[in-house]
Amino acid sequence: MPFKPHILFVLSLSFAVIIMVSLPSYTQLLHPADGSIAENLNGESLDKNQLLTIDKIFVIGNRRTKERIIVRELSLVEGQSLTSEELNEILVQDRRKLMNTQLFLDVKLSMVQLEHNVVDIIIRVTERWYTIPSPFLKLADRNFNVWLTSQNRDWKRVEYGLKFFKYNFRGLNEQIYFFFQLGFTKQLAIRYRIPYIDKAQKNGLEFGFSFSETANINYTTEGHRLIFTDSMRNSSRSKLGLVGWRFRPSFYKTHSVDFRYSDVSIADTINSLNPEYFQNNQTRQQYFSLSYSFENDHRDFVSYPLKGYRWEARISKLGLGVFDELNIFRISGEAAKYVPLGKDFYYSGIGRAYLSSFKVQPYANLTGLGFGGRWIRGYELDAIEGQAYLMQQNTLSKKVFARDFDISQVLRIDQFNNVPFAIYLKGFFDHGYLWNDIPYITSKPLANRYLYGYGMGVDIVSFYDFVFRLEYSRKRDGTSGIFFHFNSAF
Repeated sequence: MPFKPHILFVLSLSFAVIIMVSLPSYTQLLHPADGSIAENLNGESLDKNQLLTIDKIFVIGNRRTKERIIVRELSLVEGQSLTSEELNEILVQDRRKLMNTQLFLDVKLSMVQLEHNVVDIIIRVTERWYTIPSPFLKLADRNFNVWLTSQNRDWKRVEYGLKFFKYNFRGLNEQIYFFFQLGFTKQLAIRYRIPYIDKAQKNGLEFGFSFSETANINYTTEGHRLIFTDSMRNSSRSKLGLVGWRFRPSFYKTHSVDFRYSDVSIADTINSLNPEYFQNNQTRQQYFSLSYSFENDHRDFVSYPLKGYRWEARISKLGLGVFDELNIFRISGEAAKYVPLGKDFYYSGIGRAYLSSFKVQPYANLTGLGFGGRWIRGYELDAIEGQAYLMQQNTLSKKVFARDFDISQVLRIDQFNNVPFAIYLKGFFDHGYLWNDIPYITSKPLANRYLYGYGMGVDIVSFYDFVFRLEYSRKRDGTSGIFFHFNSAF
């Protein structure tokens, strides 16, 4: 019987999902800040079965954030009766939900016993900096490793400019985002998001617009490397518009609907180098798109989760028949599990699936492994385009260092008084399979075959969602490399 790599992948993915689902849900706390949350400020010990009634909930430290935005995240309500053990568990969960709003550097919850069975809940928050104008310097390539190797550290591929973030505008968790960029790509963008427009705080809206000019775009792929022209100016111009609706019926679930307009034009030279870029010798592509996604997120901390789970499903249609220039259907999904194993060991795993129209698509609209942060570790330099893929990633990590550094004597700013710092050592194994039957892509040795990568590394985690990863990876063909990343793997 001939070897069928895709069958092996499906079997291994199924086994991994079974393991992820069957692993026990440990109740131990993950982060130092979670410890002793439901403390009794009177210094008295409480029996875990003692019934307690919540009289009042007080919020302290919210100089900007409206109290209703904070209370909206709580499971606890005034007048509720719970045992001491139940109250402690819910306070732990509520702290994590407040931290995951990313409005605060720290949140502390405690209770004050007024009578034998009556308590008040105290919520102390330390707010972030919400107005952040910052210059930036970034690379135009898919990741830092591509620029470092494939592009030979070409400083002409640097993008720079000014980002202006206004978080928590009016104290309602609104966001205003202004983006001005020069360098390899010139771009002007503005975005506005309001999470709640109704009294029930379940419906929100988002609006955005951007205009950009790119000096040099990749016009084809050879050997899974994106090929750019030698020297061009303004090879691509694009205008993008967005209107989005968000519906959050509960703490963990979010429905999103996005309606977008895209208008992209390319230089004649790009079209002559690759007539399939937009297909049919077109130098302009404009279309409307509509997408729906659903997310169920139960992670303890979104920037670097150690416990919980998350899954998301998305369906989108590119081209709604208005301009008749594009007609692509996409569906994708992912599910992740994070499990503390005890003694500072942690397991994390994720499975991802993607399916698009199985027909010849314009080169400009192709995606696959190596795009949007979706890659098998070890294959960071490879752009593996296709119409569908399955992939699964596994990480086993060990926390070897965790400490909060008090620098208040050096930097007397509330938001920077304490700097949390943690180091994790890890080993990982990723694998996947991508399908590609597009005829104009002739050099695709990594498509239509089972791929895997494995290795070890170190993660450094600090505040303001800072994550740095240093990884040594080895691929199926035996080649290896060291890779750098500035966010969590998944």
